[in-house]
Parts: sequence; C-alpha cells; structure tokens
Amino acid sequence: MRKPDKESIDSWIELSLEQIQERVEDINNGWYEAEDLPIHSSYHTSGMDYATIGRAYTLNNEELNTIRQAFSTAGKQVLYSLEMAYNIDCPDYIGDKPKRDDQIDAGYGQVDWAAVMETLIIDGLNWALMGKDFATAKSIAYWYQDTPDGDKMHHDVNRYVYAYKYLLLNEPENAAPLLDATVSYYNAVKPTHNAELNFFLLSLILQGIAINDANQVNESLLLYLDFYKRVLIPAEDYWDTDEEFIADAAVALANLAQHRGIEITVEHDLMPQLLIR
Repeated sequence: MRKPDKESIDSWIELSLEQIQERVEDINNGWYEAEDLPIHSSYHTSGMDYATIGRAYTLNNEELNTIRQAFSTAGKQVLYSLEMAYNIDCPDYIGDKPKRDDQIDAGYGQVDWAAVMETLIIDGLNWALMGKDFATAKSIAYWYQDTPDGDKMHHDVNRYVYAYKYLLLNEPENAAPLLDATVSYYNAVKPTHNAELNFFLLSLILQGIAINDANQVNESLLLYLDFYKRVLIPAEDYWDTDEEFIADAAVALANLAQHRGIEITVEHDLMPQLLIR
C-alpha cells in the first residue's frame, strides 16, 4: 500500500486545526445564534477533525502520547455531545430543549438528537479506543441511549452500538445475544449492500470479543480489513485522505479485544502496530 507524502500529512493537520479554531470562534462570536444553528452538532464535527489529526500524527510517526491525546480528544467531543443531551449536571445541558413541532430542524440553544445517533456514537467509541482512553469510551457507553424522538437507525447498527456499549460496561452477557441476531441473520441471508456487509463483519469481530474467541476475533479482523481496503476505500472515496491509510474500527476493536485479554495476531497496513501495541 502506498504511503502519504509529508505535504499531504501536514496539510491534513493544518486544515483540521484551522477548522477547530474557526468553530470555536463561531461559537464565541455568536455566529451559531445568528444563523439559528445548534451548537450541539458541532462537537462531533470537531471530533472528526481531532481524529484526522490523530491519523496524521500516526502516519507522521509522532510520539505515541501525542497521537493518543489527539484520538482521546476526538472521543471526548462525542462524550460532551452526549452529556449535553442527557446529563442534567452538564453546564451546557439542553436535553430539555427539543425543537418545536413547527420546526424541521433543531435551532440555536436546542438539543439536536441527530448529534447523538448511533453512527456518531460509534465514531466516538472508536476514537477513544484508538487513543486507548478506556475511561472516555466507558463514559460514552454509559450515556448512550436511544434518542427520545424514537428515531432509530437500522437494527444492525442499533444492535451493534448497544453490544459495543455492553462490552465496555463489562456486560458481555447482554452484548452476545444482540450480535448473535445479526450474525445468524447474515449467515442465512447473504449481505447485498456495503452497509450490511460492514456491520456483519464488525459484529463478527465484536461477537468474538464477547465470547472470548481469539480465533474469531483475528479471522474477522482480517476479513474486515480486506473489505475496508477493497470496498470501503473506493466506495467512500477515501482516496488521498487520512482514512485511506487507517481503518478506525479495526484499530479500536483490536484495542478492546486486548483490553479484554484477547491476543491480537493480525498485522496489516491499515491497522498500524503503533496504535495497538
């Protein structure tokens, strides 16, 4: 696999830092209020920028603590978004301020339930675990719940994030049945879409962790990494981005597996050993 050049890495870091700073300035100077946009949704976006910085630092062989701090900070952005929605002791709590019935989207000062939907929480869990910040990952797991508006994603995704949550809260007995449902279904009915295959393979890895099956974890990681390389990179147009070179979910689940006592034997370009050692 080709490697990014130094100029690309530097540009990813520079742009991400600029975007983070611009977002902070927009919050402080009243831009969100003037545009009637929810600040709530900005935290995941900042998390994406910090994750880009973490990947770029990894590809640039920066100090491990510097890399982990970037990923940890990315995870903390998602955690704060959750606390804004559900933690009444959070200074920026807005969970009791939903949009009005006559609004299509949430506005300034209102909770944006889309900001704490399943896939965004999965991002936060992945980023925290990429930085081996298990405290933040467990806090995200603690606060995650179905949104009060009743808007759930596909059952594969919803089951996956709940299984992820239960494993981080050391409740594998609650995770296993959720993963069994997804894996059993796709063993009987072949996945036909990329999204289905993605969550089937991720569920296989997580199932292996839940039942403490090292062979299943390592074999499923290899399947997922091959899928990421052959399918997701071109399908999601990750070419010439930091996500072309690192598969977040593989790194995160490898770290979770190791945390639960499972040896990871897989070696792959998309899962830098620096991040899982």
